Amino acid sequence: MARSQRSALQQRFTRLIVSLNRDYRKTIASKFVITLGDEFQGLLNSALIIPDLLWRLERDLPQRQFRIGVGLGTLDTPLQKYAINIDGPALHSARAAIEHAKKAKALGGIFRGFGELDDILTGIGSVLWFQRSRWTESQRNIASLLRKGMSQTEVAGRLGIKRQVVSRQVLASGFYPYIAAESAWRMILEKQADPLLGSKHGLSHSH
Repeated sequence: MARSQRSALQQRFTRLIVSLNRDYRKTIASKFVITLGDEFQGLLNSALIIPDLLWRLERDLPQRQFRIGVGLGTLDTPLQKYAINIDGPALHSARAAIEHAKKAKALGGIFRGFGELDDILTGIGSVLWFQRSRWTESQRNIASLLRKGMSQTEVAGRLGIKRQVVSRQVLASGFYPYIAAESAWRMILEKQADPLLGSKHGLSHSH
């Protein structure tokens, strides 16, 4: 990649992090910050937003493959406005998750520190990523609009295509089974992972 292209990509990455901090501010305990060029980290007060974060990263910056590590634990340092100069078990768990993701070439999110939920949350995230990674650009565009709550008829109107085309693409992409699985993932995150937080903070770290 040319230097100018890398610079433009880094600028888009920076804007994306700013937008994530704005759009998810209610569930961010310490704002996402870029740490080493192509890495970022932040502290969450709820794991429920993780599916949306992954979706946004892939949708808004498809040129990069993000390896996401989510660690649960406490902090040994004071909570900061931005997730810099922090340390503790939460950070260590997230780093362990990232290292595993790199070694295993795993995408879709690796979870550490959630006990017996680690494998469950990681497994569901992996299957979801596997499915959406095989979508065409058209299928991904349709899925993005349906995911926002639009009907197939509304999606067809927005994209300027026939309703039947949308229906065929939805069927071919397996969108509704995907949404059912993502809903199950959210339920586990909300009902089982979030209660583990208590006074702890889940730390999401990406490379």
